[in-house]
Amino acid sequence: MKKITLDKQLETYNIYIFKLNYITILFLSIASIICSFGLLLNKKDYILASSIIYVIINPIIAISFLLTTNNFSKLQSVIEQGLLILFITLVISFIIGYLTAYFNYITEPTEQMLLRSNLKKKVFSIDFFIAIIAGFGIYYAIMESNIITILGFIIVFTLLPPITNAGLHYGMYFNDNPEMKDNENYLNYANNSIILFIRLILK
Repeated sequence: MKKITLDKQLETYNIYIFKLNYITILFLSIASIICSFGLLLNKKDYILASSIIYVIINPIIAISFLLTTNNFSKLQSVIEQGLLILFITLVISFIIGYLTAYFNYITEPTEQMLLRSNLKKKVFSIDFFIAIIAGFGIYYAIMESNIITILGFIIVFTLLPPITNAGLHYGMYFNDNPEMKDNENYLNYANNSIILFIRLILK
């Protein structure tokens, strides 16, 4: 089978990667809402399901292609798109977190929420192995021009929950509902989730 050149595959992906349209924003919003309620309801299956349709993988694939081919002309626009996706995710989860505290939907963070704001997790956690395998895999996939989408989903599984968790905790913190337990720690939980997200990106 003839291998598709990297430049040709990059040209093909340009159709999908560099445009953030209303459809991708819709999927982004749905994913953020489902993940938020998955964390609030302590439902791991909701979290995994939301990760499948999260669109942050588009700029990640684009950045990987651009760096691999030393093509930096569109790198800034792709990074801006990724930051916009993260901003929208934070805004949606912030609103949900704020309303959660306002209506007392939950009175304290769930196990899934605390898990994704814990910086003292074991070094060799499942998330760690997924990130490492995906990191090597995405490099191999780019070199061989294959299995990009599958490896992309593996990365996405680890990225959506912490950034959504951060937005939820920020929202609950700024609501400042005295009936919420452990309210004074919500800001730390949110910041820890951001740090975990950055760690996963760097891996």
